[in-house]
Amino acid sequence: MGSWMLAWVLIGATVTLMPVCLHGAISVRFKTGRPLYVALGQTLVLEAVFEKDAGDKVDMVTWDRERGRDNIRLSHGNRVSLEKEEALLRVTDVAEEDFALYKITVTDSNGYQKQDSIEVRKIVQPLKASLTRVLECLVDDQGMTQWDSPRFSWLVDGVTVTNQTALLADGSRLDISAVKGVNYTCIITSSLGTVTARYQIPQESQPCCLGLIATGVVTVIALVAGFIFLKRYKKSLEERTNRGSTL
Repeated sequence: MGSWMLAWVLIGATVTLMPVCLHGAISVRFKTGRPLYVALGQTLVLEAVFEKDAGDKVDMVTWDRERGRDNIRLSHGNRVSLEKEEALLRVTDVAEEDFALYKITVTDSNGYQKQDSIEVRKIVQPLKASLTRVLECLVDDQGMTQWDSPRFSWLVDGVTVTNQTALLADGSRLDISAVKGVNYTCIITSSLGTVTARYQIPQESQPCCLGLIATGVVTVIALVAGFIFLKRYKKSLEERTNRGSTL
């Protein structure tokens, strides 16, 4: 996009004050809200959006990290990478020094510069997760902004759920009729860290099943005992019959 300003323009022998459009007046902004939160050891992603006219050209993009008196120009390194024509900054294995103010500066072919900044903070209180009776995994992010969305995975009695039809919405809900068990665990992973929530089916919720099992066991024992009794009775009767015929 271009910017307009008043300038003195020489037209023939006359100097006239008139508006002039200066091309290259690009703008830049971050896609996420601010401040942005991330946990130690996670990955930080900052992505900026450039708005410019078709004729405008981005000549240079720079990233700076300001922490106290330290101002560091960021470039490709062991944990830092620049992607999408340097509009995206990725920092892996976030450390203490990565919690700072990040500034992106964009320079066009006319030397015009525009910048935006965003503060990245460390998550102090661990996230809290809970499960409802419908087995919906809820994350209390305490109103903090993050660059990514939570990813959910489930364990039922220690086994990972692979039945995709049992996973509802974005995976935050589980259809327990499709994966029956006793112990349910939801694991939530994001740039704010990894937390788990657990739910155990109460024993009183399964009285009918326990009753059926007990009834089946008693029935089997009764049948076995009856079979043994009949076998012994038949053998005893045969022995008495044989003794009577011998006499």
